Amino acid sequence: MKSLIHLTAGLGLLLAATQASAWSQPTHKNIVKDALAFMNSSYATAEMKRAYQFYVGAAGSEVRAGEILRQAAYDVDDFKDTRLGGWWGGYEHAPVAGAAASLVNYTSYWHFINMSRQGDAHGNDHGGYDYRYRKVDGSWSGDVDWYAMVYLYNRELKKSDFDTTEAHYRQGSYSNWQEHYGDFQKAAFQPIDNLAKYWFDQFKNAPSLQTIGYALHATGDVAQPHHAWVTSGNGHAGWEGWVDDHYAREGLNNPVEVANRVGRYNPQHSIRDLLTQTAQIAYQRPEPLYDTSYNTRLRVAKELIPESIALTVSVLTKGANTFHGQGGL
Repeated sequence: MKSLIHLTAGLGLLLAATQASAWSQPTHKNIVKDALAFMNSSYATAEMKRAYQFYVGAAGSEVRAGEILRQAAYDVDDFKDTRLGGWWGGYEHAPVAGAAASLVNYTSYWHFINMSRQGDAHGNDHGGYDYRYRKVDGSWSGDVDWYAMVYLYNRELKKSDFDTTEAHYRQGSYSNWQEHYGDFQKAAFQPIDNLAKYWFDQFKNAPSLQTIGYALHATGDVAQPHHAWVTSGNGHAGWEGWVDDHYAREGLNNPVEVANRVGRYNPQHSIRDLLTQTAQIAYQRPEPLYDTSYNTRLRVAKELIPESIALTVSVLTKGANTFHGQGGL
């Protein structure tokens, strides 16, 4: 019976995850492309234009710089660095022995920041994904979090991944393997601002477009309300798929809207503070969690995509400033 329940949960998880193309990876690419272009536009400050020249000069052309940065931001969703399971059944980086990796990948559990709560079990200002503190989806068919919990019940994070991936994203907080990752239903994953800080620090230590590109994955996810409310359900995939489909058609990347927002970000601030600033704005736009109407989705996307592009411009500017010894915190 237990095996049947486990199989049913696995199939349910796959069904829920495939309801829409899972901010999708193409959207991450678009946000980075539009941020780089903005930094060479008439709206850009001298500081932004210097940063643009830094990245383009390093790559040899705007096209090449954009491709490296965009691809790195895209690739973070495909990392195979987070395996869940146990000695009794082995470990996997995605459901059904990894067969569903193209639909859902366990590395995504590091891509949330819980803006509904202060603090977490690790001592961070805000926590990451934690099933106990998710935004509950009341539907039986779309509750991806519940299916995942049943499928992963009592499964642990592989110790070697705790010693590498989790250690990278710990960023000075406290972690204990079994206390924090021994049972999925009680696991407290590190928040995405820690992921961004790890990769930004790698960039500072050995500058490359790829490492800062990895950090830019976070500038997309923190602007996604589902990531700020901590839910894989509540229409998460449907919303991300809708944004992807309408990004160009509806002009979600309007540079005027980016220009109206970018001045609110100070590249001298820490990368965590910059990301949290955007996450708080996304948290205040919960409509996509319960309203799938076209008008609502369009209104919120026209606010949050420019916000994400503005944040990305700020982080890219901060990166170039850091290279020149002017990065601030």
